[in-house]
Amino acid sequence: MKKSLFCVLLASFTLWACNPNEPEQPDPDQETDLVVDNTVALGEHNRVIYELNLYNFTSEGTLAAAEQRLPDLRKLGIDIVWLMPVQPRSKQGKIGSLGSPYALHDYKAVNSDHGTFEDFRSYVNTAHSLGMEVWMDWVPNHTGLDHIWVTEHPEYYKYSGGEIVHPNNYGDVYQLDYSNPDMCAAMQEAMIYWITEAGVDGFRCDYVSSPAIPAEFWSATIPMLQQAAGRKIGMLGEADFADKRSLYQVGFDYDYAWGYHDRVKQNLGTGTDASKLRGQCKSLINNTSYSKMDRMVYLTNHDDIGNNFSQNYFGYHGANVAPLTVVEFTLYGMPLLYNGQEIGYRKVQNYFNRDIINWSKPDKQLQNTIRTLVALRHTQPALAGGKSKEERPQTTFHDCSAPTFMAYSKVKGDNTVLVVINLAADSATATIKGISAGTYSQWLNSETVADRITQKNVQLSDTTLFRLPKKGYAVYVKRNE
Repeated sequence: MKKSLFCVLLASFTLWACNPNEPEQPDPDQETDLVVDNTVALGEHNRVIYELNLYNFTSEGTLAAAEQRLPDLRKLGIDIVWLMPVQPRSKQGKIGSLGSPYALHDYKAVNSDHGTFEDFRSYVNTAHSLGMEVWMDWVPNHTGLDHIWVTEHPEYYKYSGGEIVHPNNYGDVYQLDYSNPDMCAAMQEAMIYWITEAGVDGFRCDYVSSPAIPAEFWSATIPMLQQAAGRKIGMLGEADFADKRSLYQVGFDYDYAWGYHDRVKQNLGTGTDASKLRGQCKSLINNTSYSKMDRMVYLTNHDDIGNNFSQNYFGYHGANVAPLTVVEFTLYGMPLLYNGQEIGYRKVQNYFNRDIINWSKPDKQLQNTIRTLVALRHTQPALAGGKSKEERPQTTFHDCSAPTFMAYSKVKGDNTVLVVINLAADSATATIKGISAGTYSQWLNSETVADRITQKNVQLSDTTLFRLPKKGYAVYVKRNE
């Protein structure tokens, strides 16, 4: 959906200009309710992606039930729904009661637990009618042990000693052979099938860093997908391309900011030293390799939870989850929400078994924080991602007088967003150097957001003393006057 130039310019300082049914701008110093639902992204680089596990998203576990919930995702402001694999899972060698979602039986079928192909097509059509894209989770490296190709095309697999290879010693999958051109053509044809027959808009491609998949496969395949669709097909590669540099310029739109995620988890965890976080944030932003693609940033996803059944992101970040969520949405790249994250769901989800999310007990602070962050992401040019340094906003980290504080400004054109977080276990105060003085609209206030989403105008400068509660945060948008 395209906006008028007038609307885009006004969005730099107000949400209401692009949402005419919402309240007028508040008077100076007056706190008013802020309507943050049903916002629309300014453009491609302001989008938010949502990973959805059909088995856990609803009590039914079906596409039809999930389709009924699509208006909820649109209200939140989700732009792209990434569906974890919808194909039938292999039964041979399966793990848990369901088997792995990444051990497939048939690339061109729908898991009967989720419904039919027509149900999938209906889901995609409804998403499109609401202005959302649907990206499929694609598993190119391997198949399940009873995939139809094992009997119909055994030549599609790699062998050692007369036996099909298990990649990484995973006992429930077989390694595909990318030296076989017929297998490559069959893989491409299967991906095109979902574009032409169901209208999918993109693919999250699993384990693209596999040494068994040559980068040339993607160089050939991605243009083929675009041509078959006659439109843009989004491509997200599951890898940190710093670990496989040959993937940088083969056509992917996003990779995972995997190294950043892991280093924040290892170096910060539940800690209070903001310098440890600031160093990783600067490293992420200053990576010069990303001149033709953007990155996906995340606090959690299915692997982060599902492969460690003892804890999830609350287990290793504790109360830092809230301020780190603010950083995820405001620092760099395209933010991901994993199903349940939008309500602060704390239970560890095992994707080899059903583990239905209890939506009835949201963490109101995190829920309202994320609702506000999505609206900020959608409406502020300074919070966009981008495929090159020239496209991306300028980020300036500010010196803070307290070691538990981190603050940075994002600037794009005449739009400025200031983000301040406090990692301390107690309330703390700090002055922040280098702030562009002026009137700001405070969109996010961790002290009040659990009860009410509000906006108020404040005067900020180098002399402002910021006081934030423990693990607190605030986000400000500068007014252009």
